[in-house]
Parts: sequence; structure tokens; C-alpha cells
Amino acid sequence: MISRTSGILVGASLFAFVMFSSCNGMMGKGGSDSASQKEALNKAIAENDEITVGPGGYKISIPKHMSVSKELNDDASLQYQDIYKELYIIVIDEPKTDFIKTFSASEVNEYDDKLTPEKNYRMVQMKTMKEKMTLRGEPGVKKANLNGLDAEIVDFTGAVEGVESDIYYKLAFVEGTKNLYMIMTWTLASDKEKNSDEMDQMIQSFKLSQ
Repeated sequence: MISRTSGILVGASLFAFVMFSSCNGMMGKGGSDSASQKEALNKAIAENDEITVGPGGYKISIPKHMSVSKELNDDASLQYQDIYKELYIIVIDEPKTDFIKTFSASEVNEYDDKLTPEKNYRMVQMKTMKEKMTLRGEPGVKKANLNGLDAEIVDFTGAVEGVESDIYYKLAFVEGTKNLYMIMTWTLASDKEKNSDEMDQMIQSFKLSQ
């Protein structure tokens, strides 16, 4: 199986090298449901810039202090960063039918028909990550609904060879009508508490545009 190789830039000089499995290449802070926290989250999202990504068919709200990047991941349809806050986000999207066909093929045989496409996508991507970095404990996995879309949110801290600081990741794996999406946010582990709210805001704002 051939995987996409994607470089993830973490800060001005920190470089984490991660492999993302892709069929295209082959061919919250605890998530409280309190009304007050939801209201604060919605207010923060509303104050951000809503970005529409036409090819991926989605919208996502990005904090105004973050800027477009072209260096985080060659396969991402969206890339934003704030190198001063050490805060980053990418979105990777893939056609659902292509993913299912590729990973159901006999030579690959990594698709479980008993699970949803989103769960299969999450398992494939997380398997690859675990092979390319050292995780500091078992990732947390939580079911979520992002504006009507079935999703799972995964968070973990990992160490990458050649990078001194641990990195905190929060990801969402989302099943859309036609595509599967991976929303990946990250920051230095030491900045987790400082940036966690904005990581949640970006993920929770994700919705389809068509």
C-alpha cells in the first residue's frame, strides 16, 4: 500500500514528518454540553473568518490572527497557521467511494464493512500516525456531531523523531455526503491549555457548503 507523505510544520523551525494514508495517493476541552459554554463557543466562532473551500465542499471558521500557509501539507485543501501562538490547522478531504474501493481491495483488505466509512477512515489514519510517532498514552476518541455530520474527535500528545518538544493534536474525522474529511489541529504540548479553545472552535465550526 502506498501512502501520502506529508510534512507538518510546527512553529518556525519545528518539523514533524507524518505519513497520511490516502486512496488518492494510490491511484474540546472535555466537550462540555453546558448552555453557557455552547453560547461562548458559538460567539467565538461567529467572530472568526468563515472560509469556504469550494473543491472540498465545506466551510470552516478560522481565527482572524491565523494566516494562510502553503507549507504544512501538500495534500491539504486548507492550511492556516499562527507561528507565534504555535497553532496550526489543515483539512484533508477524500471522495468516500474512492476510499471504500481502495481499502476494500483484496491486496489492501483494511476496510471493515461492519463499521461506517468515517470509522474506517479514522482507523486507517490513526494506524499510520502511530507508526510514525511515539504517542504519550492512548488517544482519546469521542463521538461528535458537527453541524449535522457524524464525526469522531481524537486527541493525543505525540513525540516525533528530531523534534525536541511534544506536540498536542486534536483531530476530527467527519463523514460528509460525498467526502470524508480529516480536520487536524495541533500546537506544542506546553501550549495545549492556551490554544485548546480555539482548536475546539475551528473543529466545531466545520460544515458542508453544498
